Amino acid sequence: MQDENKKLLHVVCDYRAGGLEFSEIRTRLVDSLDGPEQVVISDIEVPPLDTVGLGFVTAQLAQAPFAGKMVVYGNAAPRRDKTKAKKDNMGEGIKYARLKNGAEVINVYSDYAFGFMKDQIVEFRDIDCPKAGSQFRSRDFFPERVAKIMNGDHSVLTDKLSVKDIPEIPPYQVVWTDGFGNIKTTARASDLKKKGFKPGQRVQVILNGVSMLGVVAIGGFAVDRGVLAVNIGSSGYDNPFVELFLRVHQLSEKTAAVRFDYPVGGTPLEIKPL
Repeated sequence: MQDENKKLLHVVCDYRAGGLEFSEIRTRLVDSLDGPEQVVISDIEVPPLDTVGLGFVTAQLAQAPFAGKMVVYGNAAPRRDKTKAKKDNMGEGIKYARLKNGAEVINVYSDYAFGFMKDQIVEFRDIDCPKAGSQFRSRDFFPERVAKIMNGDHSVLTDKLSVKDIPEIPPYQVVWTDGFGNIKTTARASDLKKKGFKPGQRVQVILNGVSMLGVVAIGGFAVDRGVLAVNIGSSGYDNPFVELFLRVHQLSEKTAAVRFDYPVGGTPLEIKPL
């Protein structure tokens, strides 16, 4: 049962954590929220222009168990649709999704923004909001719409959209690197099962031009120190994402991210049986 007194707003953007951009966005949000003191706002940084990371993070947060009202607002908009100059700073608009668990997501509609939660969406709508007129739309236009939805005002929602039009997430790509240098991928536990991989099996991992031997594992600590675990990871809920987990005891040691030369979101990888 939802507790209306608990309100959580996640702000996920490709700006530097603690930087001016987050502060300006928060100012606009607080100015537009009804009872902002009742809303917990959390800021989450994703790598610059990383729409894969944005889609992954917003989906992971939105699917988390939470008894109150939760809204996730995400923005990483590289405006890659055209290489020519953008008239009046035109870019992707923002879209709205309500999930089976009641969480609401407002994301800039770029690349993989909604793909990671596609099977959880029960309502998918456009939002009445300018797509042009500011280089900093995530401060000047978007927060007011996000705040309205956080306030329970859905009058900004317009056309119904088809979930079928949301692009699928390609398997076997890098999606996120955590603070310990573990690399999360778009491959899921079910993908390993389809290929017949079993815990304890030795495999070859090719990523970012680097090849390493690894072991399929359930839990990164199920392998010896210094061994690359092709691991059923901690993200993804009922069908977890596969992580490349290199167990180290000090961060001065070479983590998986270091060994694979810090692959960016969307970098493809291969996992081959030996």
